[in-house]
Amino acid sequence: GSAFAGDTPWGIDNGADTIGTFDSDAPGTFNRIGTTGIPGFVNNLEFDSLGTLYASDGSTLYTIDRGTGAASAVGSHNITNGESLTDFSYNDDTGVMWAVGTICGAQSSLYTVDLGSGAATFVCTTDLDGSCDVGLAWGGDGTLFGHDLVFDVIYSVDPNTCITTTVVDLPFDSNFGQGMCASADTNYHVAFNGDSFAGELYDFDAGGAYNFRGTLEPLQIAGADVEVAQQACLDLVVENLVGGESATFTVSGGQPGTRMAVLWGFGGDPSVFEDVNKWCATFGFDVRLKGRTIRIAGSSLFNDDGMAGFKRAIPAKNTGLDILFQAAERETCPGECMSDVIAETVG
Repeated sequence: GSAFAGDTPWGIDNGADTIGTFDSDAPGTFNRIGTTGIPGFVNNLEFDSLGTLYASDGSTLYTIDRGTGAASAVGSHNITNGESLTDFSYNDDTGVMWAVGTICGAQSSLYTVDLGSGAATFVCTTDLDGSCDVGLAWGGDGTLFGHDLVFDVIYSVDPNTCITTTVVDLPFDSNFGQGMCASADTNYHVAFNGDSFAGELYDFDAGGAYNFRGTLEPLQIAGADVEVAQQACLDLVVENLVGGESATFTVSGGQPGTRMAVLWGFGGDPSVFEDVNKWCATFGFDVRLKGRTIRIAGSSLFNDDGMAGFKRAIPAKNTGLDILFQAAERETCPGECMSDVIAETVG
């Protein structure tokens, strides 16, 4: 993440199709990462709890490479009532991605989104007839907030009934692309102010407070979310790493039926290596490996509980060596499903 004084929202500069970040305490600088390549208008940008970044053009779900901004299609939302999804918000407590969709000027509805397929499931239609809802955010207190640009309000909404309660009557014409996001203690409205014709950042709370934080560099940011640190997909435990004995390697968190390997090497500068068999590790390797980028300690399939493991005899001559280990699912390089790197000394 960025070393900012405030939170670090990520956003999409819609005028340039560019992913970037900004400081919530000084939002005037947009730190550009790269273009998505999505042909449509990107109006959703959201992290899940593992730090995977998702986007949508209203009809298709994408993942976003955090290093380059490039998008990869996941699948269609398969919405058949004419609505287009306009904002995402991930609920960390339930692990569910929520979305708001709209036929602008007619109706708006809540959905949940399957992150594996992209399919959206209808939940309910809000009681704001004639609305055009373009913002959605789960607040740190568990309240679901939305933004409608027809009535120019920020509201709270019951996710079970879609009954809304006005929280903020916006003091300007909120038009075009907008975004909402929240950290644990601050709710943000990434706004386009139609009166000043500028992108602006505000914070708000459930009591109706609405505070200007600064003018944004991009004119329009239609999708935004506060940065979530990228988490390891797998958990690796190494036990009894002793020369002359058998060590036990246990990996959890995998996709049942997929193959994993535990990779090893000696320390080096942090970098990503991928071998011809599509195994990957994110640490450097000592030249003593004689050109081999990765060595495999062992491999097995994940069972129905997402667990896999094996034993490996440790040569007595390796006693005292410092070795790095990392677990990875095959063909997920450079980090879509890997464990943290573990540094171990052979006993």
